Amino acid sequence: MSNNIQGLSDIYSILQLYGINSSSSTNSLSSTSLTNSTSKSSLNDLSSLSSLGSVLGTSSNSSSSSSAFNIMLTSLLSAISEKNKYAKTEAEKVSLEGILSTYNSSVLSSGSTSINNYITADVSNLTVDERIENAVELYSNQHGVDSNLVKAIIKVESNFDPNVVSSAGAKGLMQLMPENCKALGVEDPFNIEQNIEGGVKHIKEYIDRYDGDIEMALMAYNGGPTRMMNRGVTSIDDIYKMPKETQNYVPKVMSYYRGFTNGN
Repeated sequence: MSNNIQGLSDIYSILQLYGINSSSSTNSLSSTSLTNSTSKSSLNDLSSLSSLGSVLGTSSNSSSSSSAFNIMLTSLLSAISEKNKYAKTEAEKVSLEGILSTYNSSVLSSGSTSINNYITADVSNLTVDERIENAVELYSNQHGVDSNLVKAIIKVESNFDPNVVSSAGAKGLMQLMPENCKALGVEDPFNIEQNIEGGVKHIKEYIDRYDGDIEMALMAYNGGPTRMMNRGVTSIDDIYKMPKETQNYVPKVMSYYRGFTNGN
């Protein structure tokens, strides 16, 4: 069994400590459907993590194992997000960091490699487009943001070019400013995974700040919440008070957002 699969199989038992349990019927999975899969699949049952690891234990195809690992990890993040919907307080919420911390503490004491290293190593053989797609799905699920919105932001900000630098100094796929990188813990804004995770965290902060109003969140992402406050912007109807760039930015992202949502 590959280290990736072993890593997720090992943390399956730790999930029980966080109250993430199977509540629906297990999906029907075959080794053929897994090893031939090249597209993202959605597993609705975390008990599939364990059975999936057993199935893949007989496979020698490393790329298939890598793909299945991504499927399982995405499933894990989806389940975490779903559980957090019903949390009444912040203390009741589950985070991937908490699970990984528990896992890493247990395995590192025995000299094993942390699951964080598995995740990092797992992208080494992927193309840029695959890394972007995987990171968008993983971090969108982890932080509870619509992946189509994240893709729309990336499209407008950088057209999916990880190396873009704006005249204002914003860097990478989601055009993070240096001060944002520092606040969000992004050490290398040109790193695909770091940039996307930071950008997803950033837009999530604004979505929460504006009570789920996507257009207001996008206005803040582009124009800044301080400018919005100073100019008396309280709804999308006030967008005319913002710079022309922001006035054009919000509808452009929303257009791509609708397009991605509709499969265009």
